[in-house]
Amino acid sequence: MMKSRAAFVTVIAILLATGASVANPGGNGDADRDYTCGGSCHGDPALSTPSDGTVTVSMDETTFTGTATAIHVTASGMSLSGNRLLGVFILGSANGNDDHPEDHGWSIVQDPNGGTHNYVEVTVPSSGSVTLTWVMLAPQTTGTVNLFVATHHGANPNSNNWAYSGLTRGYTVDVQPVPENLPGFAFDWKPETRVTGDTSPTVIKTTNTTSVSVQWMLEGEWIPHDAEVTGEGDEWHAQIPATIGDTRIQYQVTTSNGEFSITQPWLMVATQPAPFDGNIWDARLQGFALALLVTSFLLALQARLSPWEGGPVDMTSEVEAESAPPEPPGLEPEEPDQPDEYWSRLVPSEENPGWLWDPVEEEWVADPENPPGGDE
Repeated sequence: MMKSRAAFVTVIAILLATGASVANPGGNGDADRDYTCGGSCHGDPALSTPSDGTVTVSMDETTFTGTATAIHVTASGMSLSGNRLLGVFILGSANGNDDHPEDHGWSIVQDPNGGTHNYVEVTVPSSGSVTLTWVMLAPQTTGTVNLFVATHHGANPNSNNWAYSGLTRGYTVDVQPVPENLPGFAFDWKPETRVTGDTSPTVIKTTNTTSVSVQWMLEGEWIPHDAEVTGEGDEWHAQIPATIGDTRIQYQVTTSNGEFSITQPWLMVATQPAPFDGNIWDARLQGFALALLVTSFLLALQARLSPWEGGPVDMTSEVEAESAPPEPPGLEPEEPDQPDEYWSRLVPSEENPGWLWDPVEEEWVADPENPPGGDE
């Protein structure tokens, strides 16, 4: 009973530890989400309370169809949970469905974390303020459109486990017809994500462009560097250094065609860790090795915890037998007292003085009256 109980408790502990490592205790990760998140972000009013933070939005009130524009969002003064995590949405409406800006004609070129999502999560620094920037292409149809910003965060303490939610007013953008032959990014272009350490050129796709220049700088620098750019037509290649570790590189593209020269918003070189180098059989062997390790641990634990029911064991005779000195080689132990018939059948040998031959047992026996080697 004790053995099975110990094994059962250990297996449960391992399963719980595995579940805890897979779970996501803080946030839901960057994604494309409507304002309410289907309830997964506590968008339900019954599960949330108004945010105590301040959100300001900075953007151009007028833009041209299909051209790039930057939306800067600054959040500050909000209560935060222990991990200081903040979720921020950029939305085309606040209806609870079809809220994504792309549902209203926008195209997200890059989000603040280097992806193309309308919802991102960031860790707020100790200053209590953070600024996030989305770069988006304006709708290809003219007219006025609205953009909203929403925030979700926690608090400490938070006994009700509520989410703190905030929603800004709608910011109106007047989308006007683009001037003829205006150079800019291709509407379907998205900055590609590179692997950490990758030195391959960054591909930039444009429209109405005859030349491109690119400047880059590390995050926190003030003076940009010129990048080498090759290509023509609609595709250009900019040689930007690889990112290593946590370093982040920003770059700015200027598109020109002789008639216009447009400086585009700053973008970020999006990077990701190198992929796992292996195959399915490597993973299976690793899983099998882990299973053997767990089994060995359980067996050792069971042997350690199991009670001994036999009582103490006297090992004195075994120890004395192992510690006794060995007998000299070639000598048979002296025979104990034997009957006269036994001694009468033994035959002396002149070739082997001191030994008697036993024809019945077919073995040599030391002569007690004339032992081998004399009386020494």
